[in-house]
Amino acid sequence: MPTISKGSILKIDVATVLTAISEVLSIDHDGAENETFKTTTLDTSGSGHTYLSSGRTEPGNVNAEIFLLPANAGHQQITDHLTTPSTTAATQLDGSITFADSGSTAWPFKIAGFSLGVSVAQDDGVKASVGMKLTGLPTYAT
Repeated sequence: MPTISKGSILKIDVATVLTAISEVLSIDHDGAENETFKTTTLDTSGSGHTYLSSGRTEPGNVNAEIFLLPANAGHQQITDHLTTPSTTAATQLDGSITFADSGSTAWPFKIAGFSLGVSVAQDDGVKASVGMKLTGLPTYAT
């Protein structure tokens, strides 16, 4: 049976506590990807290129669309890190996606940097697109 989206939670570190971000409309992890390199040589048989993994994985990004609450502590944590970026591992924030499955499965991750875009439109709430560049892989449930 598929896991429903309703009840899934995006959290980031606010004052050293992993805190749910409020007013989240959608969460997207754009995908981790194994880094590969081309191993095709002049004497490789066949017409297809060959590849090997480098042994590393690009962690990707976690993106979210939210109704922006400029005075909200969680939303301010994002803008605080835009104005004062994390420049050491010690100042990077923790984050997590918790799914609404029966076990409340969580994928914790570290955030290297943020992006933020805002949309103000008639007949709609003020929305923001939040991007989080991951450092290292999320801890996937296995």
